[in-house]
Amino acid sequence: MSYNEALNGLTYDQAAHDDLPAVQAANVDGRRYQVTKADLSTLNIAPHFRGVSMAYIGTEDHPHLAAINPKFHFDDLDLDRLINVTIAREWSRAEGDPRRGILIMGDKGVGKTQYLRQRLARQGIPCAVISWRPEMDAVDLIYSKTLIGGDVSIEKGVLWLAAEGGYPVVIEEIDVARPAQLVALNEIIDTGTITIPETGEVINARRGFCVFANCNSSFTEDRHGGFAGTRSQNISVLDRFFKYTMEAPSDEAQAKFVKALYPDVSDEDAGRYGAFMGMLRKAASSDGSGVSLQGSVHRVSLGFSRRNLIDWVDMTGSFAYLADQHISVPKYALGPIYTNVLPANEKATVEHLFDLAFGVTQ
Repeated sequence: MSYNEALNGLTYDQAAHDDLPAVQAANVDGRRYQVTKADLSTLNIAPHFRGVSMAYIGTEDHPHLAAINPKFHFDDLDLDRLINVTIAREWSRAEGDPRRGILIMGDKGVGKTQYLRQRLARQGIPCAVISWRPEMDAVDLIYSKTLIGGDVSIEKGVLWLAAEGGYPVVIEEIDVARPAQLVALNEIIDTGTITIPETGEVINARRGFCVFANCNSSFTEDRHGGFAGTRSQNISVLDRFFKYTMEAPSDEAQAKFVKALYPDVSDEDAGRYGAFMGMLRKAASSDGSGVSLQGSVHRVSLGFSRRNLIDWVDMTGSFAYLADQHISVPKYALGPIYTNVLPANEKATVEHLFDLAFGVTQ
């Protein structure tokens, strides 16, 4: 699905520009795209979502506009509402009001980054994504320096480019940062003001720039001890974000997800996929609680995300011909997707969970 196809259902309200001076200005300041208010009710964004928000026009070829995945399933209404409010706020806030993005917390594999990217892509909003590494400094997100023939060349980084372009940034794994480095970004997150010490240049971000972030821990602490390398961060940084915890979907939600993407899968099999995901989620829980089977607790060290689920169902379809050889195709397809990297005892646990979910009898 192209960007234009995704926006075909939007209803634009050009007259609304008179009520939004910032939007009006954005359309005449040389920006390569325009901004308008749009009715999002016709997009594939969460059941029952209704609302008017901002959409960007003319960003089809923008390098930071995510490609739309037509299979992506929006099923977190609370997050959709918060994204909508956050983007609309950026375009209607008073000039002196602070910018605000969203910090999305949640276990690995629940789809934190992809949800944001796909949600924004359907509004034509570019979104630069960068993963924080433990050895990174705050300046690495802003610019880099290269020595060329005795002269220092300054290359713009993700934050600089997004600030000039007026579009959001997502910082992945923000909780692995050294706390002092993250605090150094407070001014940029809050006001969009970037100062380059070497040149004295000051960049004032355009409307539309805001910083989103995600992390696996609870940001100020790792409550379960299951996220190696994360650090407790300064509360002053946390205060500069709206906060959201993205929970793992319920078994029923996973079943609906499978049915939405694969209508040919029977209701019974969709329920089995959902039940398996639920049991595996407990076995791979970051708090180490595991899943109880026949009086003993079993754990696995590797989680199973929706990305894995999609690959699994796809591969099950590709291997469908093996059913004629009396092979359990879903169990067989789990190998290249997941179990082939597990130690023998964990693989046995996963296969036992599969048997329970899919009603396999020995």
